Amino acid sequence: MNTPHPTPARTFVVDTETRALFEDVVAKDRPQLGDVLAAVRADAVPAGAVILGCYPDGVSVEDATPAGAITHSDPYTAAPVPYDPTCDCIGCTEARGWSGPVITLATETMWEACDPVPAAAPVLVRLPA
Repeated sequence: MNTPHPTPARTFVVDTETRALFEDVVAKDRPQLGDVLAAVRADAVPAGAVILGCYPDGVSVEDATPAGAITHSDPYTAAPVPYDPTCDCIGCTEARGWSGPVITLATETMWEACDPVPAAAPVLVRLPA
């Protein structure tokens, strides 16, 4: 089960400069960027959030900014589930060597693999309305 962590989300109003950073991941056939983005711990990503990007190792939620995100070329909708170490997809196989808790943000992605993420890692999202 996706257990939220007490660390609050850092929210960012999407101004013209921030919107320009995400032009490459916001197409008319995908969900709109919206007015607010948030950096949240992976284990606190709610179902229905649009995953826009991740951050380099060592960046915390408190340090995360939209400009520092590594954006996904194909944003996807989160459907968090507990990490399944017995899954043989490429994402889950790679995560087997990680230390610490892991959460799977989605099992169905455009990569045809799960998207496991270290639970404490910040993730850039557009929160569901």
